[in-house]
Amino acid sequence: MQIITQENISFATWAAQTYATKKEAVDFLENSLDPFEKAIGTLIKQYAGAEINA
Repeated sequence: MQIITQENISFATWAAQTYATKKEAVDFLENSLDPFEKAIGTLIKQYAGAEINA
């Protein structure tokens, strides 16, 4: 059995976990007017495998 800690998970795994547990927050970031927040939200959704609204 492998123990996964926050220090050794991939960004894709973290993004999937984050999107699954904090979908509303990620959606808020993606719809933000701040370009930095929008980019973070878009990347999280992209790496989580969620559909991206273009």
